[in-house]
Amino acid sequence: MITLINRLTMKTTLLIIFLALLSSNTFGQRVIENPAFEVSSSGITHISKIEWNDNETRIHIHTIFLPNWWVQFEKDVFIQCDNGAKINIVGIEGAKLGDKITMPESGEKTIVLLFPPINEAVKKIDYNNEIFGVSLIEGTAKSTKFKEIPESVSKWMDNELKKVTKKPLSSFNSPQFFNKTTGRLIGYIKGYDVRLGFKTGILYAGNEITREDYPVVIEIHPDGRFEGDIPLTNATYSYLVMNKQVINFYIEPEQTIAMILDWDEFLYADRMRKTRHNFKNITFKGPVAKINEDLLGYNSTPFDYKSFTNKIKTISPQAFKEQEAIDYKKSKDNLASYLKNNSISDKASVLLKNKIDLEHANHLFDFVSNRDYYAKEDSINPILKIPVENDYFDFLKEINLNDQSLLTIKEFSTFVNRFEFSKPILVYPKPKPIENSFKPEKTLEKYLEDEKIVVTENDKVLIESQKNKTFNSYEAYQEFEKLLSESYKNGLKAYNKKYVEPFNKLQSEKVSMEKWQLKDSIVKNVFHLEKNLVYEIIKIRALDFDIKRSNAENAHNYWNELQKDITNPFLKQEGERIVNQQFPINSFENSPLEGNLNHKVKINATAFSNKLPEGKATDIFKNIINKHKGKILFIDFWATTCGPCVATIKQMKETRKKYKDNTDFEFVFITDESQSPAESYDKFVKEQELENIYRLSSDDYNRLRQLFKFNGIPRYIVVDKKGEVVNDKFPMHNFTYLLNGILEKYK
Repeated sequence: MITLINRLTMKTTLLIIFLALLSSNTFGQRVIENPAFEVSSSGITHISKIEWNDNETRIHIHTIFLPNWWVQFEKDVFIQCDNGAKINIVGIEGAKLGDKITMPESGEKTIVLLFPPINEAVKKIDYNNEIFGVSLIEGTAKSTKFKEIPESVSKWMDNELKKVTKKPLSSFNSPQFFNKTTGRLIGYIKGYDVRLGFKTGILYAGNEITREDYPVVIEIHPDGRFEGDIPLTNATYSYLVMNKQVINFYIEPEQTIAMILDWDEFLYADRMRKTRHNFKNITFKGPVAKINEDLLGYNSTPFDYKSFTNKIKTISPQAFKEQEAIDYKKSKDNLASYLKNNSISDKASVLLKNKIDLEHANHLFDFVSNRDYYAKEDSINPILKIPVENDYFDFLKEINLNDQSLLTIKEFSTFVNRFEFSKPILVYPKPKPIENSFKPEKTLEKYLEDEKIVVTENDKVLIESQKNKTFNSYEAYQEFEKLLSESYKNGLKAYNKKYVEPFNKLQSEKVSMEKWQLKDSIVKNVFHLEKNLVYEIIKIRALDFDIKRSNAENAHNYWNELQKDITNPFLKQEGERIVNQQFPINSFENSPLEGNLNHKVKINATAFSNKLPEGKATDIFKNIINKHKGKILFIDFWATTCGPCVATIKQMKETRKKYKDNTDFEFVFITDESQSPAESYDKFVKEQELENIYRLSSDDYNRLRQLFKFNGIPRYIVVDKKGEVVNDKFPMHNFTYLLNGILEKYK
């Protein structure tokens, strides 16, 4: 009996030990449901459960995304443990690494990721640089960082707002509407953490009257505060880009607007990436807070660009105009309802009305301008052959083009651009034959003879063969020049420098008013408009380009004539500044430029000092160019998502190959992680055989935008062998023609 009991006891003990061993090797030994975390940069990825034991770790990723879109988990997914260990993914339950996993109609799906086991001493992990501070301790409280505004931040905001001493504009008709000074943007992001991966925002400010860009970096402090000073010419309903999201706000010169944002809304925008999210959970503070709240409350209907593109190819201009009129009325009715049911400030009402008016006008402009592009692609489409009648543009008469409040909304930038380049007004006088009575002091033949420069028989044959011919391109001339002897080429160069260039210095294009006389006629007789503020702005916008090929005397004479048609005092002031910027009033002399080389190559970019200011941006830039010291650099700010950038790089591929081993200059390419996603970037760089490539963080790229004052790309700058910027707006399309001049000046 005792033996039987002992045997049963032994069996029971063995069974308990076996079950204990079995349980230690099954999932569920340690399980945490919905673990607490400190901060997440993803609105799509959520950890719903973590299971781990001695064999493996299973992380349940609850994905919330757009239906029928897909998510992907590559082999570089990892978790970072608080003991410093980095653990890479080994698999996915029911799928393979790299598979595109399609989201169901519900938009929610849980995916189990498999990792090696986590050390039992680990208390906290980071998931893939997306979710930080994930607790492995049951019962850890959720972070409350998203809810409260620290008292120190509130005090800082209040103190900043107390510095505002000027009252906001009483109306947009105020004589103080144009006011060239700064506005200030401050704010706080509830839930911000430096681990989210961005430390700046960017505001694409600019002067629409003169086409000048003033991008502003908005610095985000580690505690979530942000701030920046914005150069303004007038009140503006603008936008801030922060972590790829667009946030609208209204600001006036000499005013400060405070915005309190919520990181949760950034996460929502992240997963709703099919459309641009309009941020609504914003608290505004300051003298212009009310108008911001009014603008925030209005919901406009998103424009259907896909349908718009289809209409271009399938209906006539008149039919589109009729359909657009219906949509325009719906938008106006929607606004009328909003104004009736809410207590809205007069200025907000004006801005919303202007926005609807200019969006309508821009749609009509874009329809006819885009038809030309599609007509080239589809030359047999009869719809695209239907002409655009002049009365199509009578929508311009419905807009008060003397209303300066039009400049306050971002749609004005598109509107004025479409207006100035619309087909009816895009007219130019016929070019006049060049009168050239110039006779150098000595002929080339005489000079070569006097200087005893040998002209070979081959040189004579080549020169004779080209006597009555013209070259189709500068490249063709360069190929011809290679066939000449070195002695002849050097002699020709010396002759031009001594006898031709001094004359060319004095010859500059005289800018004619004839262009504007033609355009004035179109405005009056085709558009049936009287002269107006917007048309005056168009004339100022063209001024910088019009005088580029001129000299000081001609430029100032042209401006003296042009300003007779400018009635707005602020526009006159800006026009005067643009002319004096290129040709200071003290530069009236026989040789206004350093030389013909400067004139052709445009070495000195407008209003740019080659002495870069001290600061983060200059440090970033110098860290790049210092690696290429002793060479002239042609620097390309670009992105894989920028069509013109990509096209130019492709066009320049053979040119880069041609000069690959030269010792005088290099091409340098700078982009950022946001606009050039890694996969497309790597593929394009390899395909184009790009060298000297730099893919910066968005923060660093934003700072370079501000340093060189460019909102759009591509942008090209030239740096000399000493590391000084000599041109911050280089025309890359003229690279071949301008190269020799640059090498000559900076050899």
